[in-house]
Amino acid sequence: MIRDRGNIKWNAMMLPEHVKLLREWQERNEDVEKPELDEWALQELSEQLQIACRDHMQVELKIWEAAHIFTATGIISKLDDIKRMLYLEDGRRFPFQFIVGLTKYE
Repeated sequence: MIRDRGNIKWNAMMLPEHVKLLREWQERNEDVEKPELDEWALQELSEQLQIACRDHMQVELKIWEAAHIFTATGIISKLDDIKRMLYLEDGRRFPFQFIVGLTKYE
């Protein structure tokens, strides 16, 4: 059975510049495209946000930013329709267009 060591066998022959470029390329490969929500999903998300804000519920938001999706947990303090921003009680804020998911905790 042949055991291939991948890039390890070539590291001794690579210039530091090449290694840096390979690492940057791998990071770009892990980028996530922004999920496109259809009209129904946007309506459902909007309703869930309004309910969570009204009832002061703990929520976990899925936020897409800089080609990555991360989660933010907290209680919604304000939904600003004019600025299109969501504010959490701890001071963090997120634009509506970057929110791609919501989970409510009772």
